[in-house]
Amino acid sequence: MRHTFREVKKKRQSMERLLRKVPGLSEHERFLFARSLSATPEERWEMHQAHLRSLGLLTRSQRKAFGFNSPG
Repeated sequence: MRHTFREVKKKRQSMERLLRKVPGLSEHERFLFARSLSATPEERWEMHQAHLRSLGLLTRSQRKAFGFNSPG
């Protein structure tokens, strides 16, 4: 199930309000945490894949070349 942009933004903003009470977080960190906490498992997986892709570590061979020893 995909959420509309408006629903995601509303949920993220509510999470940001909750995170204002957490000491020691910058505005950028609050935004990132709120986005992660408000995402569905499928959206979190997509964000994880995009992050690995941006680092050039998406495939097992890329991770192995970088020095990671992944099982399997």
